[in-house]
Parts: sequence; structure tokens; C-alpha cells
Amino acid sequence: MNSESSTLDFTALAFNLTNIKRILMIDKSLAITHKSLIKVDPQTNANKFWQAWLMPDGNLYVEYGRVNYSARSHVYPCNSITVAEQKLASLLTNKLSNGYQEAIVEFNSFQQLDWSYFGANAETFKEKLAQITSLANKIADHTSLKFDAIQGVFISQLGIISAQTIRQAIPTLQQVSLHLANPQSRQFNHAVADYLTLIPLTVGMKLDARSLLGNPEKIATQRRVLSQLEKALDLISQLRQEMLNEAVKSPKNSTELDRAWWISWGVFLVDPPTKPSQTAEDFRSTHICWTNKGC
Repeated sequence: MNSESSTLDFTALAFNLTNIKRILMIDKSLAITHKSLIKVDPQTNANKFWQAWLMPDGNLYVEYGRVNYSARSHVYPCNSITVAEQKLASLLTNKLSNGYQEAIVEFNSFQQLDWSYFGANAETFKEKLAQITSLANKIADHTSLKFDAIQGVFISQLGIISAQTIRQAIPTLQQVSLHLANPQSRQFNHAVADYLTLIPLTVGMKLDARSLLGNPEKIATQRRVLSQLEKALDLISQLRQEMLNEAVKSPKNSTELDRAWWISWGVFLVDPPTKPSQTAEDFRSTHICWTNKGC
């Protein structure tokens, strides 16, 4: 091996080690911007995701791979938020032009559970959470969705499943049913692909639309799944509201409330109030409406 080759190998190794160090230091909860894309096409066996986080240090962190498999990662060392924004825009344009689309999911970070805040009501709340978890286990039998009790949300590899996801999945599944008579058709394959971008199912390396949703029984199963998801989100919303009601009674100040773990529990399932609240109690409730849309 000549000296020039050795120098190149050492340079490549140094770059890889630097990239690994950057990846290990990434805290995605601090991201300024998060983008999540997915590409599903049974005809080409595509079932891929791509995610990017623009970090405060001006670097762009990316994860990508096949849905339900371990992600690969990369850091673009832009060292400038402006440059990172430009790089992200360029990557998004490229991905979208190659068949990717934005995933209908949410993203956020959360703290650990500490039920002691709720005192005598803690056991009641935990029992209600157990009911949600039981329903979530039924959903997990027929999808690759998981329920995170700490976050109070259903998650896929791409992010958090919201009510909007389910609202879009219902008519999408109907389209699958309409084209069921011809499961080899492009329309059927496209409808299945659209459904998988919303509700991921357990798929191996071979994506076969017919084996996933190619008969009335499988479509009926997914209809039950969507109904169970709607019920689960309603239960989460109800439990969250009970937590808020306890907060109204609490003597803790707003700073203490800000630090409470449940501030973000089920956050993406709650719509913000249409008008600012006026009373002292309502002010505290709106202080903790905590949606990504703002209050």
C-alpha cells in the first residue's frame, strides 16, 4: 500500500469516526425542524422512510431505511442553520421528486411518568391507562403500531399517530376495498400503498399488497383496527382531561406545572381552545393546552 492510499484511508476513517461522534451526541428533542417522509409502492417493492432533524448547532441529522427495520443514519455537518436549511430543502426536493411523500405523523419528546403528582387519584388513572394499553395490544396484533404509555400516544417508526392520520386512513381503506375485485391492478396497489403510508402493517423485505389486504376479511380487520384506534384516542383524550382537571385544583404554580411530566401526555390528541380563557382556572387550563398548533 502506497503512502497516498494510506493517507486516503486514514482520512476516510477520521471522517467516519467524526460522523459517529456527531450521531452519538444528537438529541433529537432539541431539533428546530423535523421532516418525515415515506415511500410505499408494492409494484417496486418500495417500503422506505426518510427523516431529518435540523439541529441548533447548524448540523442536519438524517435517518433512513426500510419500514420496520433498523434505521441507517448520517450527519451533514453544515455548521450553519441557514446552510442546513438549504441542504434540507434540497434533500426534500430530491426525495419528493422520487416518489416520497410527507408522513401524516407528529413528533415530540417527553419525560418519565411520576404518578405521585395525582395523589389519591393515581391508582384510578393507572387503571384507565391499563385499559388503553389492553386496547393497544389488540391493535398491535394487526399493525406495526406501538402504544407508548410514557408519551400517551401511538407511534410508528416515523412518529406519532394522530386523529388526522385515522381520518385519512378510513377513506383510504375504502379505496382498497373498491379495487379488491382486481388485486393485480395498479389502482389496488396504489390504494394499499396509500394506506401503508398512514397505518404501517408488518411487512417483510417483500411487499405483497395482495397478501396484506387482498381479501374482505383482511380489510374488515383493518376497519376494526381503525375503530379501535379511534376509541383508544378518545380514552387518551378523556384521561388527559381528567389530568388537567386535577391541575386546576392544584396549588402548584405555573412553573411547577411546566415541569410536570404529564404536560405533554397525549398532547397531539387535544385541539386548542377557540378563544382565550378569561377566568383564573381557565387561564391555568389554557396554559397547559400544549398543542403543537399553539393556544
